[in-house]
Amino acid sequence: MYLIGLLSSISIGLGWLFSLLHWTGATEMFNFGFLGLLLLFIPMLAFDRYKLSLRKTLSEKLRIILGLVSAFVVGIAVVFKVLHLSGADTMLAAGMLIFIFGFLPFLFFNMYRKSISASDRHQ
Repeated sequence: MYLIGLLSSISIGLGWLFSLLHWTGATEMFNFGFLGLLLLFIPMLAFDRYKLSLRKTLSEKLRIILGLVSAFVVGIAVVFKVLHLSGADTMLAAGMLIFIFGFLPFLFFNMYRKSISASDRHQ
């Protein structure tokens, strides 16, 4: 899993560098890296985190699921934007709304709950 993430990140970085230097293969390298990160690494990472949270609360599971969905939708929207396909703006807005009103509230709720339980243990 981490090897796929590393190779995808390297491919994105080299694709960007090749693009800045106007070398051939830049677009393909960037696209393969971005799609590898989006379609392979992020789902594998989310699945790994979800497996670790099987015994945890529903809010932590929902946080992972909503984070994965928002990352996937925003990533696909970026691909659509780069390829100048229709629907990119709608997908980008939907992904950001899922992130803002889905993922972030669960993230901060879990952080708040952990801080409350940590302060109760110290008293």
